Amino acid sequence: MSTNQTQHGAYPASEASPEQVLADEYLDRLQQQFELLQQRIRRVEAGSEPLDGSSLRALEMRREGLELELERLRKRAAGKCCGCGGACRG
Repeated sequence: MSTNQTQHGAYPASEASPEQVLADEYLDRLQQQFELLQQRIRRVEAGSEPLDGSSLRALEMRREGLELELERLRKRAAGKCCGCGGACRG
């Protein structure tokens, strides 16, 4: 048994499970991607960065997808239904 686990396999409230750590890291990476994409879109719109084969609409669609995924993950982290239709089992 891991030193982080109790006899019943649960983690103490003060320590996150490995799954929770991975989920938090994934959320952080998505948030960083969203922020970088947002900055790039602003530069393109301002005319200070030319598009390199990507259309502005494609960048905006990617941003929208990231935004929806972040919202879904935040709802799940808060213990709310993420809208998956599976009663938040995944």
